[in-house]
Amino acid sequence: MVRRSSMLITAALLVVLAFSAVAGANNDTLVIASGAEAVGLDPRLETDVPSFERINLINQALVQFATNMELEPTLATEWTVSDDTMTLWFKLREDVKWHDGVPFTAEDVKYTYEWVLDPANGALNLGLYADIEEIEVVNDHEIIFHLSQPNAFLMNNIARMPITPKHDGDRADFRQSPIGTGPYKFVSWTRDDRMILVENEEYWGGRPNIPNIVFRAIPENSTRLLAFEAGEVDIYQGGMVAQEIGRLEADPNYVVQRTPGTGYNYLGFNTKVGSLSDVRVRQAVSYLINREGIVTNVLNGIGTPGIGPVSMSLPWFNESVHIYDYSVEKAQELLDEAGYAPGDINLRLYTNENPDRMRIAEILQYECQRAGINVEVIIEEWGAYLARVQETDDFDIFILGWSGQLDPDRAMIRQFHTNGSNNYGKYSNERVDYLLDLGRTVPQESQESIDIYREAQEIVVREVPYGFINYTEEVGLHHPYIGNWEVHPYGAAAWQDAHLMTKNK
Repeated sequence: MVRRSSMLITAALLVVLAFSAVAGANNDTLVIASGAEAVGLDPRLETDVPSFERINLINQALVQFATNMELEPTLATEWTVSDDTMTLWFKLREDVKWHDGVPFTAEDVKYTYEWVLDPANGALNLGLYADIEEIEVVNDHEIIFHLSQPNAFLMNNIARMPITPKHDGDRADFRQSPIGTGPYKFVSWTRDDRMILVENEEYWGGRPNIPNIVFRAIPENSTRLLAFEAGEVDIYQGGMVAQEIGRLEADPNYVVQRTPGTGYNYLGFNTKVGSLSDVRVRQAVSYLINREGIVTNVLNGIGTPGIGPVSMSLPWFNESVHIYDYSVEKAQELLDEAGYAPGDINLRLYTNENPDRMRIAEILQYECQRAGINVEVIIEEWGAYLARVQETDDFDIFILGWSGQLDPDRAMIRQFHTNGSNNYGKYSNERVDYLLDLGRTVPQESQESIDIYREAQEIVVREVPYGFINYTEEVGLHHPYIGNWEVHPYGAAAWQDAHLMTKNK
């Protein structure tokens, strides 16, 4: 009890110090703006980028993606994957402690993955790890994953599962106030305002250069940019005011970094409801997405027009899939063929408070009206919107995005497999299921792997569970006094190395 009381007092003092640092905008505090509030802070449960922006400073995975998207050591110092991908061996760091001082061991790794694999816990990403059949703890710092079948892409998913503490992970409020092994400790969270983190003085990777971090949730892009230009925010990634990027790039008072992203934005369809159960209606709507116009006029050239779920930079990309060039005429032909007259179809389009998505929604509403489809646009707060899409069937179409789609398995199996954890639109195709299951079992560098995923893309693009809007580009903005930071192609990992950043204002 004495130890707990002392921790509470320390935390309270840190809150005061952190708020003071924000007010003074001194070099002891890094203020990061985020485009949305976190849903929660439990890496086993969260699936959204805003949550992982914060989680990745508190908790760490066995490995992580560097900015060149290569895997690099974090809690694991070494690892090997057997030739048949059925066995994964990890050597763990020996000098790591949880934020409460308890040593990190292989039991924590086993606990985390077994928790995720227990259906009773409701982990949305369970399917990504379902091939793990047994977890063998060799000793405190050595662990082996035994798989039930080959999985060529599992290492990429392991990089996205931060480890949680066995001794504390079942705490009722862990999702709101976690402990981890990362460079920063959780202090406080005022929802829709700010989250405060403080340095982990015993961090295995060395004490952070900047002791305090404050995340400010600022959903409106223009408001976030104003806060940045006023000096209230030091840095942010994503959610750029597209029309301002040229001015900002030309201004020596700011630093703009750009890199191709690892995801896509899309229009999702509830494929089991009303007219949208007819593939011709979904195809018609996809023809009404003016992708070139959206990238040029809404996104001001940030990103490229969308084609399918797999990035054009990956060897699995199928350049021969059908292209839905913007055409009101083709849309009307398909609607006529399906037997729908103008005014027969009424759709509710949901999205969140992201300004670009709201503008895209308005454009889609207009274009659909030209083809005789009535669309009602409904804007919701991020958490409520995500809950609607993930937990209910109470929607027709919605605008959302994916980040970190570094391989075809990640880009497709959760979204388009009948049993996919993120198959929000209830899409189902037996051939696609077969291909996506098969794709995990063959060597990813093989021609067979390429052929499998190219066929799966062709079917998905033709059947339109998603209307792909654009491939993303990551844009970071910071003041010149911020050093040692590089924009990350994977937005969720933007701040994982914040402890290495410097601030000399």
